[in-house]
Amino acid sequence: MKTADWKRVAPWTKSVSLAVTTFAVALLGTGCNPECVDTFDCRADNGEPPAGQQWVCIDEKCETEPIGQPPVPDAGTPDAGPVDSGTPDSGPVDSGMPDAGPVDSGTPDSGPVDPTPDAGPVDSGTPDAGPVDPTPDAGTPDAGPVTCETTPHDAKLGTLQLQAGFVATETAPLPDGISALGSSPGPTYSFYAVQGGGKDAALYSMGTWPDLQLSPTKLYDVVTPEDRAGSVAVYAGGYLINDGQRVFTGYTTGASGSPGSLSLYDIATPASSSFLTAPKNYSAAAFSNGDTSAVLLNGGGLGTLPTGLGIYGVVTSANPLGTVRVANFPAEGVVASGFTAVADNGVAALGFFNGDFVNVIYGVAPSVVAQAITSGTPLELGSQSPIEVGSDFDSASSFGAGVVVNRGGYDENFSFVSTDVSRFALSTSTGSDTVTVGARAAVLDYVDQCTTVTMLEPLGSDVLVGVADKNGQRLVRLQVAP
Repeated sequence: MKTADWKRVAPWTKSVSLAVTTFAVALLGTGCNPECVDTFDCRADNGEPPAGQQWVCIDEKCETEPIGQPPVPDAGTPDAGPVDSGTPDSGPVDSGMPDAGPVDSGTPDSGPVDPTPDAGPVDSGTPDAGPVDPTPDAGTPDAGPVTCETTPHDAKLGTLQLQAGFVATETAPLPDGISALGSSPGPTYSFYAVQGGGKDAALYSMGTWPDLQLSPTKLYDVVTPEDRAGSVAVYAGGYLINDGQRVFTGYTTGASGSPGSLSLYDIATPASSSFLTAPKNYSAAAFSNGDTSAVLLNGGGLGTLPTGLGIYGVVTSANPLGTVRVANFPAEGVVASGFTAVADNGVAALGFFNGDFVNVIYGVAPSVVAQAITSGTPLELGSQSPIEVGSDFDSASSFGAGVVVNRGGYDENFSFVSTDVSRFALSTSTGSDTVTVGARAAVLDYVDQCTTVTMLEPLGSDVLVGVADKNGQRLVRLQVAP
């Protein structure tokens, strides 16, 4: 069935139509019709004329005149007399007197004239009960719209607002092109970084905190020779783990299934460096509990283990290194890999990207993670303690005995718009396998998008925040206030 096509009427055309319609109705209602056509119309409408008078229709209007002076209809041509010279007739000039009634005395009604029109005095000019502003306007013209270039920026945090309970300490410049960085366990924090985001991604030394400077000497190519020589695109991972003996970092490719590799750089013996197959690897964190230590990898497989999204482990406490599947994701509602962090009390924060296209994360007790590593039986992540972040987030890190995330959401252009950086304390009771998640504590608030957080990286019990704005890129160390 074919239907008629309807068109929207612009709002202004509606008002014009209404005005035209109203005028037409008014015109028809009041009328511009003649009052009369002939004498009979006048008599029919007005009745008998006064005594000695008769009705006449002149210029379509009813008037009376003395009987005996019949009206002469206008022939439509000027009279035979000379053209009016412009001189008034022979009668006296109108004296300006109105009709026979007296001139209006100006008295509005029968009552006396009000001697005081209102009760109040003349306005003194004071706008209200308060004093007159001695300087109502400084006279300075408007400086124009506020932009990121004109907005004041703090030297450390830019336009980010540090919240109560946290302290910003040292800063260090962040070189361009850094896709990942990380420090050694400490107390002297040695830094390494991955520079480059494609096939040329490589590992470099950056010195020790806070005197960071990217070395010009490449230490290791973090992409396998096969993928460097191949035709598919390479995407460097956003993580770097330094356990004091090795530096772990990874990448994926644009081929079907997002294959990739985990790079293991041996600090003491670079020639012993190697790669492990690691499809869909996305994030990682170092874990330690008693005699058990591992690098937890959030991805789709590791080495020769069966593939599938989950948490895998490179068991660094084993010699030689071992691999194990640590956690299974829920059977439904999982779309992609997620974020991984381990608090300094050993509680792991493990997550994935769910069916609502939002990152979610769970707290897992260190004893539970250690048991999964040593037994080879993966834990079920869906049965662990959810960390209710309250929104999506695009980065996560340990921050003392807790996890910190950069919260926000994606806009219609698929750009992440951040709202705040918040921390959740994570703890377990003695002998308990259950994690208690603390209330959200805002660390940094975004008042605008002039300053953005580019990364969150652990530094011992503190966190490094990558900050970018008009003043460049830098790392800022944040601590929980004592």
